[in-house]
Amino acid sequence: MSARPAPRLRWIALAAMTLANSMILVDQTAVPLALPDAVLDLGAESSLGQWILTANVLPLAAFMVLGGRLGDLLGLKRVFLTGAVIYIVSSALAGAAQSIEWLIAVRATQGIGAALMMPTSVAIVAGVFPDAERGRALGLLAGASAFFAALGPVVGGALTELDWRAVFFINVPLAVVTIVLALVAVPELTRPARTRIDFAGAVVLAIGLGALVFGFSQSQAEGWVRPDVIVPIIVGAIGLVAFLALERRVHAPLIDLPLFRHLNFTAANVSQTLAGMIELGMGFVMPYYLLLALELDPASAGLALLPATVPIILAGPLAGRAFDKVGGRIPMAVGFLTLAASGLWLAFTVGEQDLLLIVPGLILQGIGLGIVLTVNDPVGLSSVPEKERGEAAGVINTSEQLGGALGIALLGSLMIGTYRANLDDIVTRAGETITRTRGEELKAFLLHSEQTGLDPDRIPPSLRRLVIEAGDAFLDAFALTMLATVIIALLGAAVTFIWVRRGDPVKEGRIFSRRSRWAYSSTGHGAGLTKRPIPRGPTSAPVPASPDSGGA
Repeated sequence: MSARPAPRLRWIALAAMTLANSMILVDQTAVPLALPDAVLDLGAESSLGQWILTANVLPLAAFMVLGGRLGDLLGLKRVFLTGAVIYIVSSALAGAAQSIEWLIAVRATQGIGAALMMPTSVAIVAGVFPDAERGRALGLLAGASAFFAALGPVVGGALTELDWRAVFFINVPLAVVTIVLALVAVPELTRPARTRIDFAGAVVLAIGLGALVFGFSQSQAEGWVRPDVIVPIIVGAIGLVAFLALERRVHAPLIDLPLFRHLNFTAANVSQTLAGMIELGMGFVMPYYLLLALELDPASAGLALLPATVPIILAGPLAGRAFDKVGGRIPMAVGFLTLAASGLWLAFTVGEQDLLLIVPGLILQGIGLGIVLTVNDPVGLSSVPEKERGEAAGVINTSEQLGGALGIALLGSLMIGTYRANLDDIVTRAGETITRTRGEELKAFLLHSEQTGLDPDRIPPSLRRLVIEAGDAFLDAFALTMLATVIIALLGAAVTFIWVRRGDPVKEGRIFSRRSRWAYSSTGHGAGLTKRPIPRGPTSAPVPASPDSGGA
């Protein structure tokens, strides 16, 4: 590894990586608001709109680990810049799309570019900052990125007012600035550790993760008991099992499974999955409440989410400093408990349909996510060998994307399924059943209202009674969904409090049913795994601890 850059260049590098992550995350949260205009302008069926989102998420989740591994093998800076170029070209082509098929295809390549950028950007920040400042730097990266991502709906709404194509074109100048800053400030941080890449493992993992994400995304429209939902999830599960079996047998695996011997790294992945479920799941269901229950327009709904976004950037740096001082266990547990408090507050106040009453719950949500997402990266990255941090960052980011897909599927299905069941009970008690035609009409109206806001004056006379009756049914379903986030958050608090430790705890024994060839060579601080056999016997000298401390 080359020498770390001067302090001024470190902060420039941090700015470049923060801009890159923010750009990718804002794109994910801004594009949904542009979908109706894009589908209409391109003359496509509305059912294809979800593929503009899914086509981006699938390669992002499937190739994130490969992106991190390529960074370890070929150099973090080189892989990051390659991803940035792919992202620029794809964004420009998305803005210039002349058909829905064109747009879906370049959204997929845009996801590939993001998969190369996201894990390497985190590893670059971890590499350019010394141990004493790493937690703070990663905290700023995570906090700022999460803040701007949360502003995505506001940005997307404003740009869509100009032209839906602007949502994609805006990425081009931002990515150019990122590339210039990276060329100036980022050194070459890694030497190739291996000469071979596990492409077979990459393909099998991509199939497994892609099938899972596809199945989860389909569950929103199709429910959980249809073949086009169940089959992809089964294929995904089989793919992941096959991947683990394959990785045990190849010489240079895509993921070094012994990394999971580090309990902090394992805990960071579980934590990131659970936090992703709350983060993206809430991002999916909250607009339903703001648009349908509070009857806000999309622009106002975006502004109403500011209480959940501002605390993220405020809590992030403070959480990073807390990690530097006390490690990750207490901050992460506190963060998840704060998320549990947020879910409880929202569950008991949403029924009042008062925006001011839910603000404290949104603030708690922002604080909790700011803490957890900030501390999670240094907890995981500080516990693995430095040359493996690109791969480790890819695994952690993949966990967040999978958690997000699972959160959207579970929380969305819980809210929508409970809502429909409640509505059926209401109309049945009233002596009326929903015919198939009336049900489809109601569904179409509510989906349109979710995009444009609920206008009482535009409720069709045939649906007016049902829409009014649906209010209470929806509020009950939304409150139950908030209670589900409480359970997820409490599980996260338990996992982090039990597993995360200061230092570098390593689990003895078997990993994924295989005895690891890695040996623990540290006294308890920093990266401490080596493939060199440790001398045994009375004359053996103790192995010195790694100088790269940063225990979580």
